[in-house]
Amino acid sequence: MTLTDSDGRVDTNRRDARRVTFSASRVSRVIRGLMGHETTQREVRRRWLEAVAVRTTTAREDLSNVIPEVLGVKATGEDHLRGLSIGEIGVCYEALLALMHRGDRRSSGQFFTPDDAARFMARQSADFPDGAWLDPCCGVGNLSWHLASFQEDPGAFVRDHLTLIDLDDTALRTAIALIGSDWADHGDESALRNLKERSRRRDFLSTAKLPTHDYVIVNPPYAHASEHAGYETARTRDLFAYFLERVAKTSRGFIAVTPASYLAAPKFQALRDVVGRECDGGRIFVFDNVPDTLFRGYKFGSNNTSKTNFVRAAITVCAPGQTSWMITPILRWQAAAREAMFRDCPRLLAPLRVGPHGEWAKLGPGMEKIWDTLVESDTTIGDLVVNEETEWSLDVGLTPRYYISATFRTLDRGSKATLHFRTEDARNRAALVLNSSVPYLWWRALDGGVTLPRRVLMSTPVPNFAVDADLLDALRISEDANLVTKLNAGRENENVKHPESLVTSLNGAVMPGDHDLGLLYASNMFPLARISFPPERRPDEGDVSDGRFGEQ
Repeated sequence: MTLTDSDGRVDTNRRDARRVTFSASRVSRVIRGLMGHETTQREVRRRWLEAVAVRTTTAREDLSNVIPEVLGVKATGEDHLRGLSIGEIGVCYEALLALMHRGDRRSSGQFFTPDDAARFMARQSADFPDGAWLDPCCGVGNLSWHLASFQEDPGAFVRDHLTLIDLDDTALRTAIALIGSDWADHGDESALRNLKERSRRRDFLSTAKLPTHDYVIVNPPYAHASEHAGYETARTRDLFAYFLERVAKTSRGFIAVTPASYLAAPKFQALRDVVGRECDGGRIFVFDNVPDTLFRGYKFGSNNTSKTNFVRAAITVCAPGQTSWMITPILRWQAAAREAMFRDCPRLLAPLRVGPHGEWAKLGPGMEKIWDTLVESDTTIGDLVVNEETEWSLDVGLTPRYYISATFRTLDRGSKATLHFRTEDARNRAALVLNSSVPYLWWRALDGGVTLPRRVLMSTPVPNFAVDADLLDALRISEDANLVTKLNAGRENENVKHPESLVTSLNGAVMPGDHDLGLLYASNMFPLARISFPPERRPDEGDVSDGRFGEQ
């Protein structure tokens, strides 16, 4: 049931804003109701807008005259959207698009933001001064809906300080109606009319002058595109890079959720340069896609056997007044710990380090000293490797998830690198390093995607240490005892997973010191009480309560 408060606004009782559950069956019922039998795309869009009209006019009779003006249809038919949160409505619309445009959805790159992720992003606005906000690809309005919920006066914010942009007229009208009806003050028809007047159906990337604004909140499209003339990021050929470049250049600050690939991939160096130049500082939260993933939607209309959106995402927050860059490690959490993850992840912010190829390194608290020691090494794996075959070689699996190892034996697997070395000593030195925690830390910091890129493997530091013959013998014994296989792409792939005790001994040999790597290997980092921190970097408990970062 939808309730209204004394001002006429919808009282969500924190239900819609905090709901994190997702029901594919609930969405499917809505879709069946709206799609009907054989019908045109135009008819489906009309039915959708009518459903939005029924939902909003039922909740806000005081605005029932202006809502049909915004939507362009009358409120007729069943209330298909009753009881759904703004995020669930977004999933329903996403599903409609997928079914109406089968095969085209990925090219459009539309992935609507889940409620809890949108709420986390909107919460960061507390660090921004008062000003006008722009949502340049608003979809049905999930981000801006939650942004309004965090304002001191949501009604005034919607009426005077929010502008929406989208290419999809149906989505744009939906966003105006939903945000306006849920947050406008009682009887304030001007809130919807003003929001509609300021908002634009247009391409944010066009050269036309943008609406006046100070700040941006955005979930841009994730899709390949042709080179966009005039953009420093043109060679990326990625829409989200174009969006983020224009946002950084035209606003005083922003909150953006994008693919995390921009933090490390060489093709996005231009984007890192733009963001680093245009913003004096910021906070970056990086999210893995296992065991849980930030985007908890469902790929309706996809032919892929996996129906979950597995985008590795990053939330970048650049507020005026920030003068330093902080970044989290790649966050891993189990679904049951999702609420704790959003609450506690600001405690994992650490000062940004830059990798050897311009990567923005994703390190956790307490790992800065290890990193700083490693980058002082004079030698890398690439310095030890030769291009021709020799009798001294190592096999390295190139699809890591929770560990990296290198074997003296030849691995029977599809994805691997066979490294050759000029001398036995060079091979042995590389073996000790590549079976320690060094390559895994290096990979998680500088990539952390599906594969181990050659640039990361070759740039892995080789500290100066004495080669321990006993550890080499232990590695060979462990290879025989700890050979594992995993079925992938229709074939069994071999690898070696050394016991933790051996890896700890290797760590002690190649990077002496007392290093707690529990955070690096944790498959579930939350709640943070499970992870220990060095005393000098123990996060302040005061930063936890509202889930956003405090002053540095």
